[in-house]
Amino acid sequence: MAGSKKTKTPTQAAAAAAAPAKKTTAKKRKSKVGKSVKPNFNTYIYRVLKETHPSIGITKKSMGIMNDFVIDMMDKLASEAKHDLGISGKEKTLREWHLNTAVKLVLPGELKKHGVSEGTKAIRNFNANRKK
Repeated sequence: MAGSKKTKTPTQAAAAAAAPAKKTTAKKRKSKVGKSVKPNFNTYIYRVLKETHPSIGITKKSMGIMNDFVIDMMDKLASEAKHDLGISGKEKTLREWHLNTAVKLVLPGELKKHGVSEGTKAIRNFNANRKK
């Protein structure tokens, strides 16, 4: 009886017809629990590069290194500002001077001066545009 086929009884055929058809193209959704998304500064790095050196490009590997550098620097500045915030008392908001102090502590020499001046300029421009 290896070649014989099983036939459905009338009740089995009616039950199969009444049951909704299963979709075979349905994909199983993957859970995103536990996966952290790494920030991506590639667009901004590329814009700065083209603003300063329009004729120079950057490889994918170099862009990855620059992105990691920016993420690491942001992490260092944020943790230093948070440490400064914890020392100052009951405040819960990072202010301009917290980040200003963090820049002075983390960055060396000439970068410190440029970081403070660019940050001050950005705050000034933000406040000027916000009032309009």
